[in-house]
Amino acid sequence: MKTRLLGLSTLLVSTLWLGCDSESPSITPESEEAAQKAVPTWYRDIKPIVAQRCEGCHTATGIGPFALSTYQDAQARAAALADSVKARRMPPWLPSPDCQKFSPERRLSQKEIDLFVAWSQAGAPQGNPADDKSLPPVRLSLESPSVTLDWGEAYTPSAAKQDDYHCFLIDPKLQKDQDLVAYEFAPDQRHEVHHALIYSATMADAKAKDDAAPGLGWPCSGSSDVKSAELVATWVPGETFAEYPTRTGIRIRAGSALIAQLHYNTRHGVTPDRSRLKLRYSESPVPNRATIVPIANASFVINPYQKGATAVASSGPLPVPLKIWGVFPHMHELGRSAKITANNDCLVEIPQWQFHWQQMYFYDSDGITVPKGSEVKYTCTWDNSTGRTIRWGDGTEDEMCIAFFYTTLY
Repeated sequence: MKTRLLGLSTLLVSTLWLGCDSESPSITPESEEAAQKAVPTWYRDIKPIVAQRCEGCHTATGIGPFALSTYQDAQARAAALADSVKARRMPPWLPSPDCQKFSPERRLSQKEIDLFVAWSQAGAPQGNPADDKSLPPVRLSLESPSVTLDWGEAYTPSAAKQDDYHCFLIDPKLQKDQDLVAYEFAPDQRHEVHHALIYSATMADAKAKDDAAPGLGWPCSGSSDVKSAELVATWVPGETFAEYPTRTGIRIRAGSALIAQLHYNTRHGVTPDRSRLKLRYSESPVPNRATIVPIANASFVINPYQKGATAVASSGPLPVPLKIWGVFPHMHELGRSAKITANNDCLVEIPQWQFHWQQMYFYDSDGITVPKGSEVKYTCTWDNSTGRTIRWGDGTEDEMCIAFFYTTLY
């Protein structure tokens, strides 16, 4: 007969049930202490996971619908938290574990999931606050940035739009070329900043776009809408800062502009936002200069109510060997799944697409080498629940099949 010891009370019940004879187990301070340690507590077991994997979104000013900063916050939702992590809805981490390993990774281990479930089933015990003191500090901001930038004043998203995409011109005032090796996007209003894409572009092109629109910045789509723009950085809720793989970086030219494309979600209200961008440049030229390159299929047609519609974007035979350090698949709200392969080897797979959780995924290895002549393919799959015919377009109600790759020459 299998038994499970849940604490002193369970030991007492077991003793009475079996009878108090000479063979019955005795209750000792050591057995009671062991039983108590078997039950997860907030301070010892759950809070360390929440601090590292959840509080990037779930703070009082975060984009998450509720805070998880205190024991009381979590206790009130213990059952819901256990259910969410058991179903792997939270924390949101989309790549399949059967394809590649990425770093940093938000996916919870099975042991961590089991802790949440056991904690909830035990009544969400608080434990001893002293247990929290031994936790190592989590670095949440970029150390030693070279510069901190913004667009000069606060922007108030449009209350008429649930999703307001807006672009801002930033002058980094570069007197010489610089290699970007790390960055931190610091959202001012976390409850409404849903993601950010940072581009570099010629100052003339960016300024022309900015001057053509009234007010601060300009309304934009899923990109910057500037023809010379090149993607250099990305941010989504839950991320703190990013450091590009060792010995790599993206060259930003002297005199160029930076463009911040922000997606504001207004469901929690509209507040003036003045987010900031911290950049760290390499002190010397990096040996592996990276670029973020795309492949896309813009010719697809998704019929009304069509389920499982697919399109494939292809690089064609690569003219040179590449090393791929990171991948960023992109679709809109009708996406069902996404998969990127190189010569049929999996680079990333998203079995259940979520439009609001997209990012660049960096490999935890020293990059993946793709030989000359290889073909990289991105397969997009959609479910169209509308009566409209869907084609490529910049609007959220349109669709895209485009993937970005953080690459260097091999």
